[in-house]
Amino acid sequence: MIYEPTLERYEALVRRWAGRIDLVSPGDLARFGDRHIADSLRALPAVKSLPPGPGIDVGSGVGLPGIPLAIADPSRPWRLLEPQAKRAAFLEEVVRALGLNCEVVVRRAEEIAKDQAFAAAHPVVTLRAVAPPSTALRLGLPLVAPGGAAVVFVGAAAEIPPEAEVTEEGLAIVRR
Repeated sequence: MIYEPTLERYEALVRRWAGRIDLVSPGDLARFGDRHIADSLRALPAVKSLPPGPGIDVGSGVGLPGIPLAIADPSRPWRLLEPQAKRAAFLEEVVRALGLNCEVVVRRAEEIAKDQAFAAAHPVVTLRAVAPPSTALRLGLPLVAPGGAAVVFVGAAAEIPPEAEVTEEGLAIVRR
């Protein structure tokens, strides 16, 4: 898959850092663009349909889906929530190197849900490979602003939470 140059630079950063930090499995590294970046961008239509304001990627890890979404839609600021310091350091480097409109937050979702600066403050909350869909929603919904939504990536065998709508295969959305 061919991407715009900033997505290619992001993928190159992942490859450069992957040996130093446990970012992705070696098998996934070979197909990082096709498997992970392309999958992350499936949420772009849903994200663009939501009100303006900050998005937050819960459990950002290597930056998925937050980094590809921030690159694809630079008008929306993003918070990349990652509790692991080493992964957060990688995210800081990506944000700096690519000049992204992102803030890296080194905290846990349960913790920031109690913080007035984060609770109910995001029109978009994304959750990918964080936990089973119902658990992921429990982590993300406290961060969703009125009129916003949580966008949860779900696997083929995952149980879709009853309150979610499925916009396309693999994405479940719960609106506030």
